[in-house]
Amino acid sequence: MLIGIDARYGLRKSRRGIGNYIYHLLCEFRRMRPPRCEFILYADDTADPEVVAEFQQDSFTIRVLSALNLAWWEQVALPLAVRRDGVDLLHCTSNIAPVLFKPCRLITTIHDVIEFRRQEFGDTKLAFRHRLSRTYRMGVLPRVAKLSDRIVTVSEYSRQDIAAVLKVKEEKIVVVYEAPTLQPSSDPLKDGELLKRLGIEGDYVFAFGALDRRKNTAGLIDAYKILRNQMGISIPLVIAGIERPEVFQPLASKGIYLLGFQPDEVISALYRRAIFFVYPSLYEGFGLPVLEAMASGTPVLCSATTAVGEITGEAALKCDPADISDIAAKMRTLLEDAILRKQLVERGYRQVEEFSWRRCAQESLQIYREVLGG
Repeated sequence: MLIGIDARYGLRKSRRGIGNYIYHLLCEFRRMRPPRCEFILYADDTADPEVVAEFQQDSFTIRVLSALNLAWWEQVALPLAVRRDGVDLLHCTSNIAPVLFKPCRLITTIHDVIEFRRQEFGDTKLAFRHRLSRTYRMGVLPRVAKLSDRIVTVSEYSRQDIAAVLKVKEEKIVVVYEAPTLQPSSDPLKDGELLKRLGIEGDYVFAFGALDRRKNTAGLIDAYKILRNQMGISIPLVIAGIERPEVFQPLASKGIYLLGFQPDEVISALYRRAIFFVYPSLYEGFGLPVLEAMASGTPVLCSATTAVGEITGEAALKCDPADISDIAAKMRTLLEDAILRKQLVERGYRQVEEFSWRRCAQESLQIYREVLGG
């Protein structure tokens, strides 16, 4: 099989979300060296030479394609290169694929359809560039779903949501779970030094935040105020990963640390040293942070809804993310019940073993073979 992969976001030096998914999938393909398979990785001008060098070997060819803009790369440069290279199957990994013409058999990974759900959460105040990209992707995605021979997604929840939003039969959509990408910290002394530089010492509860309302950062802050002011519990709350922490400063109270983006080693330390990790998101197509927390040996409190409730199984304490009183009550439960925290840590270790990049790669290869007729 000659397999083409849209590898743009995975071949960059700085990667998040989709980029990590692509990078780790490619790493497993490289380790597995599947027989009778050759790969052409298509990248754009943002590809990092050092990352590209990792994959330049016998079974991998890398094509760096230049284009006027993102849409031209996806709709013209990519399919023309795929047809020229004689690719048997193209795997588009990033919620988008060529629709002007289909150069070969096509598999598309659609991670979620959040762009169609933003209005439900009030996430409509977007930068002009984001609005332009959103309009393009929302316009193209139903056609992508129709043209794809198979759609890959990352949870059963996303499978059902994609089918409902894009009007696709669920039988066409296959779930392939992702896995944690962050390496758990193993140096307690270094962890302490890293957090001390941020002014964090002693016990705390850890969370991620974002400007998107679906991440429910304001709801978590309100729940913490109930915990502190009405229940008399003063354990600090550390919220990291916020694009602009100052936006939430007027909402914050004493005991809340608002942090921007942090290096992986700091995030790993924050997971490991927290009493527990809380993730009351209103919408997730997967929810990788809850698995990262489990892999770090940290108890998890998370939403009972969407994909988060699905992937955590019985290994997390769950709350109604739309009910701040319930979030506060469950936070109190975890803070006061050391036995429950220990049980969740043990269940978390077992749960996270179900998710691996090797399994992700093996299941992806099986889909390739099925689409190409075995």
